[in-house]
Amino acid sequence: MKQSIKNCYDSHVHFFATGQVDAGLNLRVLNSENSVCDLKIEPTHYRSDWLTGFGWDQHQWQNKNFPNKKILDETFKTTPVFFSRVDGHSSWMNSAAIEKLKGLGYNFHSDPAGGQIERDVRGEPTGILLDQAHINALLMLPAYSKAQTIQFVERAQKIFNRGGFTHVRDLSMTLDLWTLLKEQEALKKLTVCIDSFVTVESIADLPRVLAEIKAMQALPSPQLRVHGIKFFVDGSLGSKTAYLSQPYLKSNLRGLLIWPPEDIKAALKIIWQNQLDAAVHTIGDQAVHEVVLAARAVSASGILGRLHLEHVQIIRPDTLILMKPLHVTCHMQPCHWLSDHAWLNEVLASSLLPNLFPWEGLRKNKINFDFGSDSPIEAPSILRTFEALRLSAEKNIPALNMNGADLHRHPDGDWTRSHTEFTEQKIEQVYFDGEPLN
Repeated sequence: MKQSIKNCYDSHVHFFATGQVDAGLNLRVLNSENSVCDLKIEPTHYRSDWLTGFGWDQHQWQNKNFPNKKILDETFKTTPVFFSRVDGHSSWMNSAAIEKLKGLGYNFHSDPAGGQIERDVRGEPTGILLDQAHINALLMLPAYSKAQTIQFVERAQKIFNRGGFTHVRDLSMTLDLWTLLKEQEALKKLTVCIDSFVTVESIADLPRVLAEIKAMQALPSPQLRVHGIKFFVDGSLGSKTAYLSQPYLKSNLRGLLIWPPEDIKAALKIIWQNQLDAAVHTIGDQAVHEVVLAARAVSASGILGRLHLEHVQIIRPDTLILMKPLHVTCHMQPCHWLSDHAWLNEVLASSLLPNLFPWEGLRKNKINFDFGSDSPIEAPSILRTFEALRLSAEKNIPALNMNGADLHRHPDGDWTRSHTEFTEQKIEQVYFDGEPLN
């Protein structure tokens, strides 16, 4: 049966990275670390002299341990290689990349706050960086050219339009990207509306981000809106860095709490005092709990604001109760169930499994939530949401007792005259501001 969604919305994306990954070296095809030898390398896969790629996932290999630099050293002897994991929370590098980063001032001698540098028995880097260690290295890579940047923007919007979306919520906006998008909009080449959040890496980074947001607000745009600041408090389940209340199986580790509770409270206070929304990456149940406790403490002091919890793949019932008084919205990605469900029971304690993907629990507790894709981590498509909801209900995830399509509807129905026509098997037609898109 054909349906229609007005202003069809992907509530959690990384807009620029979606085009960047689409144009780059696809590592999802790897069936082992040794299969890097078979990769077909193109000139477009480079950032200056660095070879970059995205999408490797050791959970899809027979050997499910993290890879190391050895095979990369053998295959790419002098070219620095930086391969990002499928969740965007880890990187796999060769020795040339390690030496290049050392020359740029990267400290391999100690783990950064909220990150980890994997080391061998001799204490040497293995080539794997986790969470903030990964981010710190990523920020040191050479910038893309303007031509590459325009190409990524064009690719990204086509990908979202093909998935049925006319509106997206970008968690990785920058002032440079905002300026470029305004240029594309002036040329009538922008076929999406973008809600925006700017990522902050630490408390010390907040003044820079606040200044960027003020600069964006001084450059208003009909198709761009900036809402607030996003920060990460934990990692991912796939990298075993999401912060849990129980240790990962075959481990005494519970993941990483990237920001200490006092910094979480301080950040929420500053963000809300500046009349901005706070968006917090929280995947593990204890990460969600820590952020909710921090938000309640700041609210109790008389400083109130909007809180967005990103991902919330595991929420305990006691945390749901604590969330109720807050002005909170959870942004979930059912498509993550499609990618992760086959191995979650191999890494999570059995007591946590009933708390996975709690969309029905949120609905019952009358807590606002919506759906997105986390693109480019997952392919953006409303059809994948329907598939995930249907299949997860067959595998003991409590079924959502409402129409999943309603959770892809932008809250501002008047922001353009756009709609998407679809069945559960096919996107029929997307209209952006009244005009059909091919």
